[in-house]
Amino acid sequence: MYCCTDCGAEFEYVEIVFETHGLSTPPYERIKRCPACHGTELTYKENTHCKFCGSRLNGKEEYCSEKCKKLGEKYYAEQTKRRNLFKNSSVAVAVREVAEYNKAHSTKYSYGQYFALKASGGLK
Repeated sequence: MYCCTDCGAEFEYVEIVFETHGLSTPPYERIKRCPACHGTELTYKENTHCKFCGSRLNGKEEYCSEKCKKLGEKYYAEQTKRRNLFKNSSVAVAVREVAEYNKAHSTKYSYGQYFALKASGGLK
């Protein structure tokens, strides 16, 4: 388990990016970063408590019992499904569209401004 010291997020897998430093061929610099905030200040944290119920672990991997493992995996799958539903919702898609436009064109349009300009055909 990794922990980001910038935002406090905990996650199992880091995001890996390669910095080319202007080179056209390897070797490239391999950078591990937080999938939430893209910070690079990460620490590795051993699992000391059950991922489902929170009881102290005595040398076990992630869960204190088979029951906790089954329930933890069930709830994790439900949470992933809920996140995916939100990620694909029309609101989340609109938020991403505005953020991507602002980043690409160095603007700071609000959602209302962006969609008003888009409807009137006034966007670049």
